[in-house]
Amino acid sequence: MNHRYTSWAWLLLPLLLIAFPLVAEAGKYKVGDVVQIYDDWRKEWKTGTVVDVNRRGELLIEAEKYGRLQREVYSPKVVRFAFEDGAIGPARTWTDASGTFKVLAAPLGIVEEKIRLRREDMSEIEVPITKLGDADQRYIERMKAEMGIRATPAPEPIRPIRFAGTDDENLNAFGGVGVASDRIAILADPIPSYLVIPPGGVGFGKHYEEEQFGLIQPIGGPDGLILVSAEYPVDPRKPEEINRSRIAWVSLKERKITKEQSLPDGEMVLDYHPSSHRLLTYRYEPTVSRFGRRKCILSVWEVLPTDESVTPVISWEAYPEDGFNSDPWARLINGDLVLHRYDDKQYVGWDVANKSVAYRVVQENNWSTPPVLSGTAQYGFLVENKSVRIFDATTGTTITKLITENDIKLATPSEDGKKLATLEEATLTIWDLTDPGTPPKVHPVESIGGSIANEMYWVNDDMIMIKNMYEMILYELENDIAIWNYHLDRAVTSVKETEGRQTMSVLNGFLVYGAELTNNNRQRVGLAVGNVKLPGPNVQEKITGLNREDLVVIQPGSKIRLEVRCGDQHNANVYNVLANKIRENGWELNAEDYDAIMYADITRGETVTRQYQVFGRFGTESVTYTPITSKVEIKVDDISIWLNRSTTGPGFVRGDESIQDSVNRQKEDVNLFTRSEIPSRILDPKYGRGFGTTKVSTKGLEPEEMTTMIYVGHGRVRLNQ
Repeated sequence: MNHRYTSWAWLLLPLLLIAFPLVAEAGKYKVGDVVQIYDDWRKEWKTGTVVDVNRRGELLIEAEKYGRLQREVYSPKVVRFAFEDGAIGPARTWTDASGTFKVLAAPLGIVEEKIRLRREDMSEIEVPITKLGDADQRYIERMKAEMGIRATPAPEPIRPIRFAGTDDENLNAFGGVGVASDRIAILADPIPSYLVIPPGGVGFGKHYEEEQFGLIQPIGGPDGLILVSAEYPVDPRKPEEINRSRIAWVSLKERKITKEQSLPDGEMVLDYHPSSHRLLTYRYEPTVSRFGRRKCILSVWEVLPTDESVTPVISWEAYPEDGFNSDPWARLINGDLVLHRYDDKQYVGWDVANKSVAYRVVQENNWSTPPVLSGTAQYGFLVENKSVRIFDATTGTTITKLITENDIKLATPSEDGKKLATLEEATLTIWDLTDPGTPPKVHPVESIGGSIANEMYWVNDDMIMIKNMYEMILYELENDIAIWNYHLDRAVTSVKETEGRQTMSVLNGFLVYGAELTNNNRQRVGLAVGNVKLPGPNVQEKITGLNREDLVVIQPGSKIRLEVRCGDQHNANVYNVLANKIRENGWELNAEDYDAIMYADITRGETVTRQYQVFGRFGTESVTYTPITSKVEIKVDDISIWLNRSTTGPGFVRGDESIQDSVNRQKEDVNLFTRSEIPSRILDPKYGRGFGTTKVSTKGLEPEEMTTMIYVGHGRVRLNQ
């Protein structure tokens, strides 16, 4: 067993001490015993020797502290024998049914119909449970009922190896990635037919209060399975806090967990490939590199929903020489190929069967946005600068590129594999992947915008869901409008999201999501997964008959008054830039008779002094600066309907310069007025986020009152106060 980071389960779970009164004899220590004491401050066990025991059972123990031996009194509750390291409960005297066989040993785990024990001399034995006495058998049954999967030994971590070609930076050494700028057709790659999940939800208890979801992945099949991982959050800088993770197969058909399997301590789940039965996990090396970057270890396991445990396949070092700061993103393309973000804007295809690098793909983008995969992972869609690269995910070869006029935030293929949606700052573009002759259709989404969006899902052929941190907006393609808003309840937003982890999805028109359950004392006691039908109750009735044109307040032909307040140095230039944009939008520039006013401002705020820290540097730095805000805003009857702005302040730091130096070189953002993309048709802001609100909670989809909007513009949203 791997005991390196395992805390004593029954010490961390006081309920077990109450449930198992038979363990009292484990507190009988004698002078001279070598024991371990739990240091609650350092969160670790240290070794000592029993010097004396008083009548209350308290122990005087000599142990090293601050470099020298010191004696302190300890309660027996924080003391264990050295041979109890990694045990699932305290040592006890085990007796066979005849009463002739007795042994003092610590339980390490229950393996099928046997219990694994470690004796005082550190030797381990497995004893059939049926051969033990009635008291021991009752004890084991209570332990299994209380601990569940924690009563089984955790599998050993796989010893990692280094794949061939890992350190070779020659991109052509493993097959060219290809360049294809001309748009060509690809074959549709739809989602598998077995991915069908019935509606419903299942809740279950936590093993630790800190336990959280790492994966929520629809599997489907006859039982309507969802695979989830429940993990103890790992901080790679604090390896002593690592505890065991588990995977659970949740059947929405049967409304219960049908099977659980444990993982080695610190192992976190990234993906599961149903047809090959392979599971992809990662963990961090317990030490960090000289530049403080994390070193990721990827591992592949085999597991079925009916297995008792996971079967190790392979583990390998998946990091550059000095590691990589971002959390890992990796997916199983098939049972023997893993696509992984190896470094910033660099992706590696790991050949598991041949223990080598299959290919590399370098992303040409300002941000390291991970690719999205088609239905069976045949294709990868990689967002780049004003384009989407479509590549063969099995070879890394570029097949074609979709070129856009504006930077792309997100790209998502439809479930039938025939279309691709790309989200830009103020537009949503739909591409026909099977017919390059069909021009892309552009839809206005100025009320949603791409700057704060982090996920996008197809609900059906006519509806797309765009998600940010706290809400989701349902957009209808036929009418070019946002029709509904979904507010994520605190129980749902408490499920941690990173771009590398899969914790929410839309499948066959259903929303699959997770939530955290709390009791009346706000203790985090459980987790739940649900699958609910979109768009939800009362939505269809309210959106029937909607027409985008009825919602437009500014359109070609509207009269605009322009007011520029940017200082004598910039007024003339800013006026000319915005006047041209007004004319390009088909609006009329009119200072007397107008429908709306466009304001352009450059203002200085109050001087402030604050403490900041540069990532990777020690200590903080005092910075004094006066923020300068550049803003272009459109108002109707003194109500803001569109806004774009930028403010100077601490930001990007070059090389060895100080934060103060980086602030001092900043000037007013005059280019904001040139680069602002102002839509020619602006919707009434009351309907910018839809015509109603539904709360997504542990109860499913609950209708709510719609919050009034002050303004929406260029991807920025602000609610009425």
